[in-house]
Amino acid sequence: MESRRLGNTGISVSEIGLGCWPIGGASFRGGKPTGWSGVDVMESIETVRLAWRQGITFYDTADAYGRGKSEVLVGMGLYEHKTDAVVCTKVGMSLAAPGQDFSEPYIQGALDASLTRLERDHIDLYLLHGPPLDLMGEALFGLMDRLKSTGKIKAWGVSISPVETSDKVIEEGMRAMEGGAETIQLVYNILQQAEGDALFPVAQERGVGIIVRVPLASGWLTGKYDSSTVFPEDDLRSLRYTPERVRETAEKVAHLEFLLEEADSMAEAAIRFVLSQSSVSTVIPGAKNPGQLAALAGAAGKTLSDSALSRIKEISG
Repeated sequence: MESRRLGNTGISVSEIGLGCWPIGGASFRGGKPTGWSGVDVMESIETVRLAWRQGITFYDTADAYGRGKSEVLVGMGLYEHKTDAVVCTKVGMSLAAPGQDFSEPYIQGALDASLTRLERDHIDLYLLHGPPLDLMGEALFGLMDRLKSTGKIKAWGVSISPVETSDKVIEEGMRAMEGGAETIQLVYNILQQAEGDALFPVAQERGVGIIVRVPLASGWLTGKYDSSTVFPEDDLRSLRYTPERVRETAEKVAHLEFLLEEADSMAEAAIRFVLSQSSVSTVIPGAKNPGQLAALAGAAGKTLSDSALSRIKEISG
């Protein structure tokens, strides 16, 4: 497993990290699913432990994932390596009520709660979890700088909301970098490239670390879903993927089978696509069990060929 610099933070991270949203399991906010179905607690802990043995040093979670459950399992899985592992968690999705809370009292309390669940005395990277554009300013960013000065966090950044329009996401990313964010986390994959293509050059110029989430397009780039897929009601994808969107996505993925000519699996090709971007510090595919994690290990240290990247651009437009 190779490492990359996380922007100008002084932190080195494995180029493939572990996205720990899935191990939070099924959860709900306002009666709507916000988690993932089919998750076993013991398998989740073993997945975190196996990731470390495979050379993964970066672990991304959030207090909202499973309403704290993901943080607890990450803390348990990394208990023997807490001084060496780089842990990122997020704040802003209120655990007290539906909605968000970026007030100073809430963030300070949430930070202490995350430290307790993770069993750590500091957070390596603390991200604002999809803050609305009108709050992304001096007051909020100044608070993050003050938290950094206490030593409770080593670096901070912004995880950009994936549900806005492309233009809005790009504006959020630019506002975050102008406000002093040391890292930006965003969705980027073969099926969704616009935001990354716009923000990567600016981030690289300013020394802002880039963390790519959802590199497998919520599982679609693993090759295990097709036009007949129906997600369980307790799985958040049941809301995002209507029958029409399922058919459209399956058709797009079908055009990517040529990638199997230079990768052992579609998932490996998807990770290698992201790692082909030099401005990316780390990519964080999610895994619910050791089997899913093992399927991603083969992508480490590899990128896609120029011809494959060109063909992807042609297909994606």
